[in-house]
Amino acid sequence: MATSRGSLLLALVGLFYFFSGTDAKAAVTDKPPFYQLEYRGKTAYLLGSIHVGRDDFYPMAPQIERAFAKAGALVVEADIDNVDVMALIRQYGLSSTPQGANVEQRMAQYCQYRGTLCDSLRPYSAWMQAMQLSVMRFDELGYQAQFGVDQVLVQKNRPRPLIELESTEFQFKLLASFSVKTQWDMVIEAIDAPDDEMLNLIYAWRDGDEEALDKLMQAQMPGEDTELLEKLLWQRNVNMSNKIAQLMADDSTPEPLFIVVGAGHVVGDKSIPAKMQQLFDVKATNCWQQRCQ
Repeated sequence: MATSRGSLLLALVGLFYFFSGTDAKAAVTDKPPFYQLEYRGKTAYLLGSIHVGRDDFYPMAPQIERAFAKAGALVVEADIDNVDVMALIRQYGLSSTPQGANVEQRMAQYCQYRGTLCDSLRPYSAWMQAMQLSVMRFDELGYQAQFGVDQVLVQKNRPRPLIELESTEFQFKLLASFSVKTQWDMVIEAIDAPDDEMLNLIYAWRDGDEEALDKLMQAQMPGEDTELLEKLLWQRNVNMSNKIAQLMADDSTPEPLFIVVGAGHVVGDKSIPAKMQQLFDVKATNCWQQRCQ
């Protein structure tokens, strides 16, 4: 299975929301993936997020806001506020990545009337170009990185502890590790993904339609994209589940934890809730199907 174009873009933005349609739904009626985890007598809340948004996403549903208000610490994939991003870009984001004939032709077409934009992207690795193009595409649709769920919650969290499940450097290394072909596939997807695919993913998140989210994440596409799902989602789900279990088992960890990760990590049979139940016998309650404490 491989990611659809809209879901791939959202997964990519999910890793790097620092680069930086209409929907009348009220935020208080949103039902994004939201779980209560119980392990060794401790409780944590797990929210599946999207890393772009609008100001009308907030405040979030009362159940989410209450859980966040009483949290002892916020747990995120990576804390980008305390890292030298420019140093990481120099180390992982400036490598030369030859395009190949097909990509070169498509990029020439795209850049014909976007010379300034393409010139600004040219020094970066292909995966970095894909990140920036993805954020730009969502911005054109009215969804901005500054209103991404993670970004907003990090700003609201102070002065409580902020804990990382991964690190920004890990995420840079991960994307830089993809083959040249896969990296340029990311760029072409960022350019060519239909608006409705991108918007449908956001609508499914707001509606709490986990089945739709999972299907969008696993829509059929040919080629190497299975590598993307394996590395961007499934392998990381296992690693993050292990880290969450370690945190909850540690008596020094503030509680309850409020954990926010990309929505793709919270849906499907290989999700973090599924893995935590499988690996650690954690009780994972869907807070929209059964009221959480």
